[in-house]
Amino acid sequence: MASISIPAVSLELPVNPGISILNILLRNDVKIMHKCGGKMQCGTCRIRIIRGSEFLSPLKEEEKKRLEAVNAGINDRLACQTYAFGDIEIKINPEPDI
Repeated sequence: MASISIPAVSLELPVNPGISILNILLRNDVKIMHKCGGKMQCGTCRIRIIRGSEFLSPLKEEEKKRLEAVNAGINDRLACQTYAFGDIEIKINPEPDI
């Protein structure tokens, strides 16, 4: 089964391609900022893709604009807009305090 690996908190979660990465993290009690509740209005749910970007949903124009507005890095995505269908490794920006 494919998984989302978060080395900073020694966690590995199963991937569900029908659920956004944000919702997978929240359902597993992983702390991640998400001020707008996943509506792509704030950009606070940024994650950095360390490995497995080929297993992610395509970057849509609206997400690209929001990432640019928050000066996100080249490997950053919005967890609320990103779906995984294979093994990925991420870093939550900023890292959660667990």
